[in-house]
Amino acid sequence: MNGTIIDVNFTKSFLKHLLQKDITLSDLEDSDPDLAKNLQWILDNDINDIGLDFTYETEVLGQIVTKELVPNGKNIPLNNSNKKEYVKKLCEMKMTIEVQDQIQAFLKGFRTALPLGYIRFFSTSELELLIAGIQQIDLELLKGCCEYMYGYTNESQIIVWF
Repeated sequence: MNGTIIDVNFTKSFLKHLLQKDITLSDLEDSDPDLAKNLQWILDNDINDIGLDFTYETEVLGQIVTKELVPNGKNIPLNNSNKKEYVKKLCEMKMTIEVQDQIQAFLKGFRTALPLGYIRFFSTSELELLIAGIQQIDLELLKGCCEYMYGYTNESQIIVWF
């Protein structure tokens, strides 16, 4: 808004928060690919005797603590019948609940500049393009679109350097 260009790249899950869209396991790949891979493994395999429950470990002020994904989660064993719910809850915890305060603070400021009504129909990739622009420059396309003026040609030394 003040003419300052900021080089910023948001994760797909954060863009989905901007658009008020649901978060999925595939969105976790941007921020924590190892966790996403492990959760996909849980979905793809028999996990009845794996010994997990509806808790997860996280770091709080340098200490590893165990938190429950649902009330009484430490007493709910993870099995084949509830593994989809477990993956959904853990994704929600990691990409939404744990960062809810930061998301809401950002959204409050962002929406003053760009209300949801203006962006609600964009996909996440379209919104990313709108915010961050194209991440790679196609040099051949750029060369093909150039119009040389003031005596310059595509072989002029300064153009070759560029």
